[in-house]
Amino acid sequence: MMRTLPAMRASLFAALLTVAGSASAFAADSVNSYTPQQLAKAKALVSKAGRQVVGLENVQDGNFFFIAVANGMAYLVTVTAAGEAYFSNPLPVSDSIPTS
Repeated sequence: MMRTLPAMRASLFAALLTVAGSASAFAADSVNSYTPQQLAKAKALVSKAGRQVVGLENVQDGNFFFIAVANGMAYLVTVTAAGEAYFSNPLPVSDSIPTS
């Protein structure tokens, strides 16, 4: 079971990237709403850390949840309403998923 965990994690992450690419984020008048300026600022914080956003997963109460890539590795990213970016441990990305 221990040997299959990295493979399962990579497969799950690949599926998340696929879903993120097909899902569209939208703004509405709720706790999940955001402006284009807020989105741009959050993405800029991720870019400043040397990673590229490839998917927006969710927005809640001013916090953005992204999938980002850098150097062949993928990261789950939280950008807080206070402007702080937190990155998961890197996960390997399959060759079929663009990393640049």
